[in-house]
Amino acid sequence: MVFPALSRSARSAAAAIAAALFASMLVAVATPAVAVTSTPTAISVDPGFAGFADRLPIAVAAAAEIAGQTPEGEVARVSGVITADGALELGQGRSFVVAYAPATDVSSPLAAAAVSADGTYDLDAPVGDVVLAVVSEGRSVFDQWGRLGVDLSTAETTSLTAEGLVYDVQLQRSALATGTVTVPAKVVIAGQKIAVALYPVEGTGEIATAAGFVSDAGTFAVGGIPEGDYRVDFVSVAPGAASEWWNDAPTFAKGTTATLTTGTATDVSVVLDALRILDTSVPTITGTTTVGQTLKAAPGVWTSGATLTYQWYANGSAIAKATKSSLLLPATVAGKKITVRVTGKKTAYAPKTQTSAATAALLRPLAAPVPAITGTTTVGQTLKVKTGTWTAGTRLSYQWYIDGVAVAKATGAAFKIPTSATRKTITVVVKGTKAGYATASKRSKATAAVKGILSAPVPSIAGSTLVGSRLTARPGTWTAGTTLKYQWYANGKAISRATGSSLVLTAGMVKARITVKVTGSKSGYITAARTSGKTGVVSYPSRTKPTSTWNCPSWAPIKGNASSMIYHVPGGRSYKATKPEECFSSEGAAVKAGYRKAKR
Repeated sequence: MVFPALSRSARSAAAAIAAALFASMLVAVATPAVAVTSTPTAISVDPGFAGFADRLPIAVAAAAEIAGQTPEGEVARVSGVITADGALELGQGRSFVVAYAPATDVSSPLAAAAVSADGTYDLDAPVGDVVLAVVSEGRSVFDQWGRLGVDLSTAETTSLTAEGLVYDVQLQRSALATGTVTVPAKVVIAGQKIAVALYPVEGTGEIATAAGFVSDAGTFAVGGIPEGDYRVDFVSVAPGAASEWWNDAPTFAKGTTATLTTGTATDVSVVLDALRILDTSVPTITGTTTVGQTLKAAPGVWTSGATLTYQWYANGSAIAKATKSSLLLPATVAGKKITVRVTGKKTAYAPKTQTSAATAALLRPLAAPVPAITGTTTVGQTLKVKTGTWTAGTRLSYQWYIDGVAVAKATGAAFKIPTSATRKTITVVVKGTKAGYATASKRSKATAAVKGILSAPVPSIAGSTLVGSRLTARPGTWTAGTTLKYQWYANGKAISRATGSSLVLTAGMVKARITVKVTGSKSGYITAARTSGKTGVVSYPSRTKPTSTWNCPSWAPIKGNASSMIYHVPGGRSYKATKPEECFSSEGAAVKAGYRKAKR
């Protein structure tokens, strides 16, 4: 956009100009401005400042080079007063009103004029289209680009005529960073060898907000900065003076924060050393602080390429030959606190040493043998722990475990095995404590799987004890899943092949008392056996059936004829000729059954 400038006689000449234009039907066309006779020398920036070159006061340097020169061709006089919000200390720094050709850069001004101490200026600029700006260095003000722009590329164009222009500008105030830079003796900083760059704290230290050069006298003032928190980088290309971040920091992240306020000069003076500052970290110590253990030093992040060396200390005294990054703790340092000092060295950098925080006082190791468990691993039995020999004076405590799970309240030296431990293993942990010693815990080997106890009631026998009768074993209720086996006995002697749950009594068992033993077995359980009580004496019955058509058993020889109700005894006349229908063990049994004896 082009804004025609109003000259001092604009009010009186406006009508005449309009009439002349109308009469001639001419259309006014803006003419380009003509450059000054001598083109300004290109501003060079040392490669060491390349990271923030666009923030250096290049515009001021270019303006200062041509200030006061008269452009070729027709010239317009631009004059006015430069002010600022609040009092502007024009005694420090410098400001210029500058005319630029449109679409150019700040290093190629057409004309420039210095602003005097009272804020006035007179600028002779080429007639035509220009961009007017006010640029400053070392003052707490922002540069002004036209009336509306934020930089040269966004500033509006002004058309200058031979009538000239009154151009007053009120600058906005900014923060100002000032100070001095002290360097080692004989170091030459003349010729813009040191620059100051300010970076916002919330950034990454890559994009500077403003920058400036340190004067040959070692002073600096950087303005045009919004108020806020910054970190300040002092970059030196002067041999013998090393760069650093304010204040004595090697990196942006470790720099001290400077808080800048609008309209206020904040002092960030610095002393640069001959050698650069190493980036360092406070080392840390890892490991167990017990004699015989190894500690390790973690140095953290240091400047790349730095050579690190170590020295370990006990209560502040160097430990002989302890110069590695790890330390095997000897008995001589028991009870002491350990630190490590890390020293970094690198060519062109000042050596730097960092010391770790101290460890806790070192403890001695306890003599702690592995405990053993004694006893029978069966439910209901009591196990005991055999601790072995610990360091004298050690206090021992215990914790018993079933399959690795701690048993509540099982903290004694003995342990009665509960039913819940069936088919599981038992361990015990012995813990030893003693003042000045590292607490130690030792776990025993696991026992064999605990054997359960079967529920095994005493069996009973049901049935008659007469020969020919069947006795049945009643085992009772055993643990579910138990396999039962049987063995029958006559007067305590095992009866051959009598291994079923029942037994038929034979003549050979007469006069004997019968018992049965029930044996139960189940995986993970102790096999159990229970024997019944004795039966009554096995005896013959008073009557029985014949063993064949003509014969009775030997123990019941009396033949009974049911049709005649007559019985025959051995040796009787009709005995052999009688087919028995019943047999009796005695004549009394036959009589009792209603029989009468044969007459012959």
